Amino acid sequence: MITGSCLCGANAFELDAAPGPVTACHCGQCRRYSGFHAASIDYDAKDMRWLRQGHLSRFTHPGGSTRVFCGTCGTKLWFEYADGGLSLEAGVMDAPTGARLAEHIFVADKGDFYDIADGLPQQQGWED
Repeated sequence: MITGSCLCGANAFELDAAPGPVTACHCGQCRRYSGFHAASIDYDAKDMRWLRQGHLSRFTHPGGSTRVFCGTCGTKLWFEYADGGLSLEAGVMDAPTGARLAEHIFVADKGDFYDIADGLPQQQGWED
């Protein structure tokens, strides 16, 4: 069983399914949202069981995707794709998860203040 929560504890959940691969996204949205890059895992919402669900806030982008975060402490929780998919932020899960970083995406948009030197696959954008 994997558990996770926001910083203040107002939102807490359990995951029925083991986490899949972690993807590091370096797009402009993720950089602005996190200050670096986002590390997330795609999940099906039916595999999440809420233990506590406090004040959730949402920011919807013009393209239809939505970022969900704790309205109390600001912890970013997940990203909802316009098509309904969900990408849970890896940092909100309690360790150990068994998950591993598998790839970097949107590296053409990454900040110039860091290098990616872990040898993992890198995608420049949607299609390389």
